[in-house]
Amino acid sequence: MISKKSSVVVTAIGALTPLGAGVDATCAAIEAGISRVTEHAFYQCIPDDPEWDEDLTCLSATVPIIDPFTDGLERFLELAIPALTEVFEAANLKRADLAQTALCLALPQIDEATFNIGLAANFMPELCKRTGLTAFQSTHINHTGHTGVFAHINEAIDKLESASSEYCIVGGVDSYLLENRLKFMDKNWRIRSDKAVDGFIPGEASIMLMLETEAHAKARGAEILAKITALAEGQEESVIGSEKTSSGSGLTDAIKGILENTDQDGHFHSVYCSLNGESYYAHEWGLQLARLSQVFEKLTNLVHPAEYVGDIGAATGALLIACATNELKQSSDDNNRALLWSSADNNQRMAICLEQV
Repeated sequence: MISKKSSVVVTAIGALTPLGAGVDATCAAIEAGISRVTEHAFYQCIPDDPEWDEDLTCLSATVPIIDPFTDGLERFLELAIPALTEVFEAANLKRADLAQTALCLALPQIDEATFNIGLAANFMPELCKRTGLTAFQSTHINHTGHTGVFAHINEAIDKLESASSEYCIVGGVDSYLLENRLKFMDKNWRIRSDKAVDGFIPGEASIMLMLETEAHAKARGAEILAKITALAEGQEESVIGSEKTSSGSGLTDAIKGILENTDQDGHFHSVYCSLNGESYYAHEWGLQLARLSQVFEKLTNLVHPAEYVGDIGAATGALLIACATNELKQSSDDNNRALLWSSADNNQRMAICLEQV
């Protein structure tokens, strides 16, 4: 289990989501309770009896500037490029800084639907080629899904604090709106419809974060948006789709790891999380609440962005950070931190403490 303190800060954010092209538009819309969940342009869910019943409406949250029929690798690239461009410009980096910058991107878990897209081999080279950003110190991808961004942040903390990199761009890119993914999730009763009320609304997004140490950011005069003060990981023994429901132990361990590395009163007023409408994850959160109820006695703000943008998979962790950063800028002194957690479809559970600087 991972549990550590951190001196890493967020100095720039870029985003492309169903709610807007840019992080400010996205966060403002979520704060206002605006949703982009609509009927999908062409996909309809399979009914209980395909031979006799009519197809069912499929709700989704689609990025409006991308053609709904764009599929495969191309869709991921069209999601990623605007967010990467925004974060690079917002960070005010020069091309020479790329030599000290690591690019770390989280992508969806490999399954029957994503195996043939070619993300592992083709996504990063094509992204760098199309943006002209080919001189990064190093590039990395993972396929851990919802916890992918937090897993990359764990690695970025080590890179930055050891000074092996001066900057790390960490982001997540995901879309459930590829035709084969919709069919795969629908077949497994994961997409919400009249047939499967215990499902999620498929979404898509790309969010990028610029990370560096607090000392480095201050030395170059960069604006510090928020500080990652602690990160922790837990392991869940009963994953979604198995015979047993979640035990809640992995999420509990991750949050306990955060508490061990924070110096305040042990309470959180704000929580940002990956709850997506599936009862498995709601049950997991409930079990954790029963075990650590005192930590959330003063909880007044529980945010799950999937309510507004659908489930965005591997981009989830970065959107949680973007939303929490937006709130922290407006917070009072006695409410200057937030707990963020995310649960993957595998057994990984990760949490972060984000604070106002």
